Amino acid sequence: MSVEQNWLRLHDWCLGEAPITAAAIDPPAGQSVVDEIEASTGRKWPTELRTWFGLQNGNPGGRHSALIFPEYQPLPLDRVASVWASMTALWADTTEAVGGLSLLDEPAGEVAGTYLSAYIPIACNIQGDLLFVDTRAGKSSGCVRGFMGEDNDQGERWPSIDALLEEVVASLEHGHPCRGWVPTIEEGWLHWEFP
Repeated sequence: MSVEQNWLRLHDWCLGEAPITAAAIDPPAGQSVVDEIEASTGRKWPTELRTWFGLQNGNPGGRHSALIFPEYQPLPLDRVASVWASMTALWADTTEAVGGLSLLDEPAGEVAGTYLSAYIPIACNIQGDLLFVDTRAGKSSGCVRGFMGEDNDQGERWPSIDALLEEVVASLEHGHPCRGWVPTIEEGWLHWEFP
């Protein structure tokens, strides 16, 4: 499928089964906003990443009712920019200590042990963990990975945004766990439990 098709499946499922979650996701921002945020990161974004923000603009209020991914809610573009800036600044010394700018030349998907400017955040959870798209070059360019506390960039991984959406929507449509997380509905919003 495609990002567009899987987002439509996910959104339609939420409209029918979890309308509060569906309502918590903002409509897409204008293309000029996507261009502006992309430029602020100094990275060329993969087409799927640009498409993702052309379909929705995350959960601007940070309401817990927008957990469309297990444990994670999508970030709006303004938060993408601020989280990206704060994370690259916070991890700058570590980045320098473990390889500096040369880490940007490593293939996408390779663990760097730090937060790189090539990592574009797309979702977060209440612990401050992130899902990000790795924009480095290579056959895994555009993969989605997790950045989680002391484990830094060694978290979960999907080959693309489309693959992430496909896995989540298949879990919802068929009622089976997604990487151990079980979807449930509570008063109109999607909730994920880890038994």
